[in-house]
Amino acid sequence: MKTENLIATRYLRSRRKNRIFSFISTISVIGIMVGVATLIIVLNVMIGFSDNLQNKILGANAHIIVNRLDAAPISDWQLADAKIRIMDKVAGVSPFVLSQVLVTSQNNVSGVIIRGVIPEKELGVTSIEKFMKDGEFMDIADKGEKPKIVLGKELAHSLAVSAGDDVVMVSPFGRKGPFGMVPKMKHFEVAGWFDMGMYEYNSSLGYISLEAAQEFFGMDDVVSGFSVKADSFANAIPLAKKIEDELGFPYWSRDWISMNSNLFSALKLEKIAMFIILTLIIIVASFNVVSMITVSVKDKKRDIAILRAMGAPEKSIYRIFIRQGLVVGFVGTALGNVIGYTACFVLKNYKLISLPEDVYFMDRIPVKIEPSVFIVVTVCALVITYAAGLFPARQSAKLDPIEALRRD
Repeated sequence: MKTENLIATRYLRSRRKNRIFSFISTISVIGIMVGVATLIIVLNVMIGFSDNLQNKILGANAHIIVNRLDAAPISDWQLADAKIRIMDKVAGVSPFVLSQVLVTSQNNVSGVIIRGVIPEKELGVTSIEKFMKDGEFMDIADKGEKPKIVLGKELAHSLAVSAGDDVVMVSPFGRKGPFGMVPKMKHFEVAGWFDMGMYEYNSSLGYISLEAAQEFFGMDDVVSGFSVKADSFANAIPLAKKIEDELGFPYWSRDWISMNSNLFSALKLEKIAMFIILTLIIIVASFNVVSMITVSVKDKKRDIAILRAMGAPEKSIYRIFIRQGLVVGFVGTALGNVIGYTACFVLKNYKLISLPEDVYFMDRIPVKIEPSVFIVVTVCALVITYAAGLFPARQSAKLDPIEALRRD
């Protein structure tokens, strides 16, 4: 161990005659520890929230949605489907029919957004299958006596139905009768229900087969649009532009980021704001490091004077006290990392805090343990601690040894 490190470590040890210095050192460590731990926990929670929300959105939606600018049905959809499917970086394509209806049961009635899909193709572009809690998503393709329907969790609870129960789908766009428009109605059998963790989808979304949707809505061999999956998240934006250019007018292609730009922009801004605000905790804690080194310099004037008289250069004196501050920074940062990781691990694996699902789109605090967060916070904490010790350490190096010994 170098002389500077040895002396700096000895100065940090508690002594009876210098309890105030020991107290300031302890407070400095605790302050940095709390700041680092808080910053790590909050950033990992915010990253987890953003990641969780992204997965929930992509559970019901593909990376890219393609439809017409005028929202009219697409008649030559097989041709457009083939053009998209052969494009580079396209991992899957699924045509869909989208419309709003009323779904009634013996107990209740609810407005529902019905999505007609080809099940095997839909599973290639979304993650709906992994959210199924009762029944199988592929069951909607069964051509039995009644067509099958899959409902969201809250919607199924609202209608008080489960797998095997009967519901009636009602569309106001029916046929004209002698007394006006007669609503169109059809019986469906509930094949199961899903839970995406987002109240918006769980309470208002239902899936049926594309064939059943085309028949019910009178859309003879037409679709509303296409769900497209890119080979990676990063390629969604350029691929959406490429699809729109390839298909031409009047097709419109939107990637999942642009469709939710306001939400993710707000999350990003909030993450930056929280990082800046919580970094102030570490900055405030670093003031204790300034006080600690200042007290140490005042208490060790005699030692500094003797070291200078023995030929120790200013740089050595400077290093003693700057390393004294860095030791406090390292200890506080290390303890903060341990506490932060432990808290994140517990929050990730145990449901200690419940959230209202209809407000936050999830029922628990989401946490994603991101190594980059620990690295960035650690570097910031050590840089702030180092900067805090610069001024008092330089003052110690400028101390006149003759004057110090004369006054001692």
